[in-house]
Amino acid sequence: MRASISALLPFVSAAIGASIWRRDGPPTVSLDYATFQGFSSVQDTESFYGIPFAQPPVGKLRFALPHAPAKMSGVQNATAFKNGCPQQPVLAPNGSFPTNPGLNGILPYLAVLQPHGIVATSEDCLYLNLVRPANTTADSKLPVVVWIYGGAFEAGDASSTNGTDIVGRSLDLGQPVIQLSFNYRMNAFGFLGGAEIKAAGLGNAGLWDQYAVLQWVQKYISSFGGDPNRVIIWGQSSGSISCMLQMVHNPQTPLFHGAVMESGTASALKDISTGQDNFDFIVAQTNCTSAADKLDCLRDAPYDAILNAVLATPALLDYRALNTSWHAFVDGTFLTQSAQQALASGAYARVPIMTGDVDDEGTLFSLFNLNVTTDAEFSTYIQEIFFPSLPASDIAQLATLYPADPALGSPYDMGTQNALTPEYKRISSFQGDYYFHAPRRLALDALSQTQKTWSWIWRRNKYVPGVGSFHESDLQEFYNLNNTDFAGTDALLNFAYNLDPNVPQGGYATGAKSVLADVQWPTYDGAKQLLSFYDTEILNITTDDFRVQPIQFLQGIQKKLNS
Repeated sequence: MRASISALLPFVSAAIGASIWRRDGPPTVSLDYATFQGFSSVQDTESFYGIPFAQPPVGKLRFALPHAPAKMSGVQNATAFKNGCPQQPVLAPNGSFPTNPGLNGILPYLAVLQPHGIVATSEDCLYLNLVRPANTTADSKLPVVVWIYGGAFEAGDASSTNGTDIVGRSLDLGQPVIQLSFNYRMNAFGFLGGAEIKAAGLGNAGLWDQYAVLQWVQKYISSFGGDPNRVIIWGQSSGSISCMLQMVHNPQTPLFHGAVMESGTASALKDISTGQDNFDFIVAQTNCTSAADKLDCLRDAPYDAILNAVLATPALLDYRALNTSWHAFVDGTFLTQSAQQALASGAYARVPIMTGDVDDEGTLFSLFNLNVTTDAEFSTYIQEIFFPSLPASDIAQLATLYPADPALGSPYDMGTQNALTPEYKRISSFQGDYYFHAPRRLALDALSQTQKTWSWIWRRNKYVPGVGSFHESDLQEFYNLNNTDFAGTDALLNFAYNLDPNVPQGGYATGAKSVLADVQWPTYDGAKQLLSFYDTEILNITTDDFRVQPIQFLQGIQKKLNS
């Protein structure tokens, strides 16, 4: 039985305090634990940066579930981002992208690769940031968009993105929203596994951080002019997977009313016991092997010793690729079953969703296995790295369904272009389908039966050398509003305001124009249609019927391997 939330999260007991509004200076809001002074930001917005939503997880609170923030006296300056959480860079120390003529010119496009924060990192990192329209009052009751960054549960921080563009665009549309972002613990600090962690009930600390933010929103967002009954969560990559996991964590009483999942849904999860090797490695690297209480020893270990141990584990862009070092687990407390099992049993939140993928999800993660060049090496690589427990017959079937023909591989629809090696596009296709397209389609098949769902595919930037429409390249569609095509942002804001991504009937009251007005985006149920993003300002409705047989086979493998 799941322990009570109040017992697991001291944060829950925090009381809601009255807010005090001041308009004779910088925006200031008082809560029951502190008063925060923000600043007037661009595009007729106000920002509050660096608000603590939990106590620093240091010392005896290291690896613990988040605790309510301590009371602070005086007015707290909320005008600068605070520390990001400890990072494991996507490249190993001293790593670099592989040398290959086909990759000439790729680096400029990879600026969006990983959320590159602008702050230092520290264990003292549990802070949130909030952007709202200028002159918002407690009576405004605006929808709230809660952003969860990606980074493979290994890296990323909230300072890498700025919500002023999104809030500014919401004002253009006459659909004002509040945008909130936050940090959560990652890698070993947030996703340590093993028997000791399971026994202590401390698995998935990073997901608990996210949940604590959603609780904070319910308690305090009205003080900033937000409506706790109009909250959507939005994430990309591991942040998107996090949205799905929040949907299955507390399905009966979710703390949000819609979800937008960008490149990540119901990924296969392992039991927390499979994280024992990493736990033992961290313990050994911190001289805690002989300790009677290894977890307590880790809490007293030097921060640098733990971080250096994390950095010694395989990075995301590594030969192991999407078989990552750190990830969420079925831990028996936050998650009593995998997302795929929850979908099958109906144990998920009934809220409207939008979810989509880029076309070439697997290319970026396949750049570090270019030494795999033959059919035999492909099969060996897939077996050893991803599926050591599967019978050889399954590997042979997978190899048949994902042939070496580069015209069939990813980047898709490019013929034999981008064939960096004879097996590169084949590996890219497999990884993109297994980790992204297959889970998305599985999730939609279930969710579309019980709630409104919309799905998309992002096929822009096919010209990027070697990687095509690569993972994370679609972030520009939502955050970098430096052109006239706001389709992704407008869909997000329409959804936040109306729980429907389409332009409201009759258009926007402000008279604003949107590329979305040229299409009617149908729900996914029935015809399984997608909004397809092609070149700038080109949107089409297509059917989600690509690679049906291979993806169904991969879904069968996921079912076998799910905990």
